[in-house]
Amino acid sequence: MKRKDLKYRGEKCINCETSLDISEKYCHACGQLNSTKKLDIKDYIEEFFSNFYAYDSRLRNTFITLFTKPGVAAREFSEGKRHHHANPFRLFLSISIVLFIVMDFGSSIKETPLKTNEPNKNTTTNDSLKTSKVFNRNSEIVEVDSKTAKEFHRDSIYKASELGNDPENLSHLNLKLTIFRNYNIKNPNLSNEEALKNLGFENKNLNRYLYEKAKNLKSNDVLREMGDYLLAKLPFLIFLSIPFIAIIFWITFYDKKFNYTDHLVFSYNFYSFMFVSLILLEIIGFISTDISEILIGVSFSILFPIYLYKSLRNFYQNSRWKTIFKFLFLNILFIPISLLAVFVLIAVSIILF
Repeated sequence: MKRKDLKYRGEKCINCETSLDISEKYCHACGQLNSTKKLDIKDYIEEFFSNFYAYDSRLRNTFITLFTKPGVAAREFSEGKRHHHANPFRLFLSISIVLFIVMDFGSSIKETPLKTNEPNKNTTTNDSLKTSKVFNRNSEIVEVDSKTAKEFHRDSIYKASELGNDPENLSHLNLKLTIFRNYNIKNPNLSNEEALKNLGFENKNLNRYLYEKAKNLKSNDVLREMGDYLLAKLPFLIFLSIPFIAIIFWITFYDKKFNYTDHLVFSYNFYSFMFVSLILLEIIGFISTDISEILIGVSFSILFPIYLYKSLRNFYQNSRWKTIFKFLFLNILFIPISLLAVFVLIAVSIILF
């Protein structure tokens, strides 16, 4: 006998004590099964798999719709089909966590092994030094003097006097970090102040801060390491930005039949698709970095914009030309907000790097 059979139904809900009719399979107040049958092992296993399948089916329906019918999952959820699709916020949160883990794992296996750096003993002082930025991964050149063509290598140690009249210039930032890191590897017991004094750099807050940050670098490939760090923080930035992004959709597609929550649902679904795509691209990157980079470029320049347009068309159900106009207007609004977000991210990342 199953727990749903008529003989086990009661006239009062065991969970909330709401009065029930014998014909009701579930409590109309709390939704619990109307059954007085004591739970046995068979019932327990059956209930576990039925609940799992119910969640799995919602997840499956959502993923299929996300990839085959852009914007439809968000529209159906907003229209009330809540048991057909996974909750947009929970789905996005779960995907975000997976993306954080995958990207963190990817960045850890790509790290450059720690190198013991030997100082370049053949450097000469040039008080009129003016450098132009160069980054050459093969020859490991950080900067080249535009007048003398003197090369500054990232695995060498230089004193402040060798950087010209203005060693504190921010244009030397990349080179200074490699100098500080190399010097700290050879002299790990020196304090920041002592190291700066020996290198001839002014003992000021900025230099002490840079020296401290240089100690934590995993390699002398500063630009790549910082780029990987910023990229790893991108999903977190988007996660925090979505409530504000939903406001942009609300402004652009203002309609009385859509409230703020509807725009929020649309935003979570769109970025869920984007994050799933990034997870797949990151996994491809474990096999081939070159292929992954090409696919990432194609995704951001072609796939994601097309997907966004189709999502907007299906969710808001405007005409083609109206959707195209609003799509262009949406991108115009995104530009200053994205630049501001990137600026904040870079500023915060540099502080926490």
